[in-house]
Amino acid sequence: KLRERLSVMQDNPRGLVVDDLLRVKGAKDMWALGDCSVTKYAPLAQVAERQGKWLAQALNKIADADNSSDEMDKVTPFQYTSYGSLAYIGSDKAIAELPFFNRSLTSGGAATYLFWRSAYLSELLSIRSMVFVLYDWTKKTIFGRDISRD
Repeated sequence: KLRERLSVMQDNPRGLVVDDLLRVKGAKDMWALGDCSVTKYAPLAQVAERQGKWLAQALNKIADADNSSDEMDKVTPFQYTSYGSLAYIGSDKAIAELPFFNRSLTSGGAATYLFWRSAYLSELLSIRSMVFVLYDWTKKTIFGRDISRD
């Protein structure tokens, strides 16, 4: 319905079309990011996270200037660069694709699984969460998965 209220610039059924500053085309002072926006980037969580950080910094910059959205035109457009991808594939294995000197390094197996676990732990926000996750991983390793239903 929002797309219908906006101009003919909103012609993509997948989401809201935005410019390089994440502004919704056809709307004033409206931004979109993540899965609800249509950009040249894949709709991944990694992209949405960086869009959110970039947009927060950009909005803070224009708020500090003179509270005018015209200041947004002076902001450097959003650019996404991949830091790589990690995925757990089961059976204590993972795969990784990491940028390395303008190339892509691909890895898989048990060593990559340990790397995935360390990356996962580093993203947790508190020591408490880390301890709970480590406890669950240890419990699973010793006793296996509980697949029973109550």
